[in-house]
Amino acid sequence: MNIRHALTSVALLVALPAAADEGQEWLDGMAGALAGTSYAGEFVCESAGRAERLRIVHRVRDGAVAERLVSLSGNGRELIRDGDEVVVYLPDQKLAIIERRPAGSDLMGALPQFGGEFRPWYEVSYVGREAALLGPAAVVVVRPRDGYRFGYRLWIDEATHMPVRSELSDAASRVIERVRFTRLELDDAIADAAFEPQLDRTKLRWVRQAPQATGVAPAWRAAQMPPGFRLAVSGLQSMAGTSSPVSHLVFSDGLASVSVFIETPAPGTVPVTGSGRSGVASAFSTIVQGHQVTVVGEVPPDTLKYIATGLTPAAPEPNR
Repeated sequence: MNIRHALTSVALLVALPAAADEGQEWLDGMAGALAGTSYAGEFVCESAGRAERLRIVHRVRDGAVAERLVSLSGNGRELIRDGDEVVVYLPDQKLAIIERRPAGSDLMGALPQFGGEFRPWYEVSYVGREAALLGPAAVVVVRPRDGYRFGYRLWIDEATHMPVRSELSDAASRVIERVRFTRLELDDAIADAAFEPQLDRTKLRWVRQAPQATGVAPAWRAAQMPPGFRLAVSGLQSMAGTSSPVSHLVFSDGLASVSVFIETPAPGTVPVTGSGRSGVASAFSTIVQGHQVTVVGEVPPDTLKYIATGLTPAAPEPNR
């Protein structure tokens, strides 16, 4: 190796950590902006050959979060958050569902929380700057280190640190979901009226989702799991169409998460098996030792199958 090649190699070794550090700094700034900024805007979500236009209003006041998400195309659904309570309005079904969601999540739903311990399983890099909706944007790429997860490409506005565009890609670098803001305004004076649904609530059937019992010792365990995924939540959840609580497990690698639902089928129930997809979320269903197992997540379908086929009932406690 000559001196020029040696110097080039050294420069690359120095540049790679610098790009990673700068990329993480932009992700941290974006997380802070999403958590503490009040804004209103419109964006387009494209996936599976379909595009949907949505309007979002997000307000942070004295630490309390209020949000409203409205579909401008399609069935006109609305989601309204007040703290950790979310009301889902489905006017085409004349239905309103009240449910609880973690306070740290957002209704836009396109971006996970990039503050978790996900770095061992992903490579983060700052790849440059491009013109975007509000002005120059930092472009950050989050690449998975294996085929068990998807990757992200993010455009983060340099002035506000708000994400103005994002792309979710599979292992072949094909974009499977694209989200881009077409209008975005920061506003610290959003009025309460902005969070009122624009429909007649008296004509809706109201359903309150039963709270999930958490902290329950898992009745099932994963005999095999993709690298980095760990049990994050275990509990029992009431679901429509089931006569008994369903075991609910959530596995996460710090960025991607997978939900597992395990139930005992009612007599005469036809087992459900196979794969399905809705947008970027995939599902895999199978039967494990007489139980119906359904695994859902925004990860490659093979990841769901790998997790589902590795589930087994936890060993019973020894008799005392």
